Amino acid sequence: MKKTLLTLLTLMLVLGAVGTASASAAAKSVAVTVNGKAVVFPDGKSVMEGDRVLIPVRFVSEALGAKVDYKNRTVLIKQDGKSISMKVNSAIVSRDQDKLLLDVPARIKNSRVYVPLRFVSEALGAQVDWSKAKMLVAITTGTAPTKEPEKKPEETKKVFKSFEWGQKTELGKALFKNNVKYMNGQVTFTVPEGSEASYLSAQTGLMKLKPGQKYTYSSGNGSISFSKIYAKENDVESYGLSLDTKSEYLSHQFDDVTNDLVVDHIIIKNGKMHSTAGRLSEVVAAAQSL
Repeated sequence: MKKTLLTLLTLMLVLGAVGTASASAAAKSVAVTVNGKAVVFPDGKSVMEGDRVLIPVRFVSEALGAKVDYKNRTVLIKQDGKSISMKVNSAIVSRDQDKLLLDVPARIKNSRVYVPLRFVSEALGAQVDWSKAKMLVAITTGTAPTKEPEKKPEETKKVFKSFEWGQKTELGKALFKNNVKYMNGQVTFTVPEGSEASYLSAQTGLMKLKPGQKYTYSSGNGSISFSKIYAKENDVESYGLSLDTKSEYLSHQFDDVTNDLVVDHIIIKNGKMHSTAGRLSEVVAAAQSL
């Protein structure tokens, strides 16, 4: 759950579009239930691609009591005041007043629009449990307790590639070149103008940070996300700063890091999302050449 939340928050209030990710040749069929009742897909089954479950959007959404419309290659889902807008082949998603970025965009398969099941279900207030053994996604509504689920697809262990810059580096330059400083267990930085930033910890929850304002946080707990939207290019640049190098989100890949922090960076290539990460000191040094 921590990993899923952190990934979303790293990209919250951001977004650029990406091309369609190619469907896996070995996509597997996945069963879906809503409150214990099987969801019937008359002409298109749910499938699993990598660690994501994709569904024909209409059937599950309507089973959750939502209304679904499709106009101008855009899926519109509404339920009890909640509103979701998903454009086909774009990772940009509007959820009420927020904009989010998905690593698997909505797409058309066999004349049906397929979307990430977990995002849509949880955005509509439902709980999603995954059973790998049964290849079953169980969706429940209300406040009824549920069994502890097996490891969810979104929580699959993630190994980060070595940190690298993406095509967009304006935010990286403003953030890591003569800005972020880490010393004596504390990190200090000023949120670059024109960017969005937030701090997340178990104690404080999510706190939005103001552009142009200076902040100081102690290491050991929480994470900070930075992102910048390039509206004309329909692209996004984002970075996450982990204050706990042993956090589950980092998959224990940086457990040996001391007297330093870890920066992760989302890079989108050929319609696919890749996560790279490295020590803050290394990123700061690399930023001097930007």
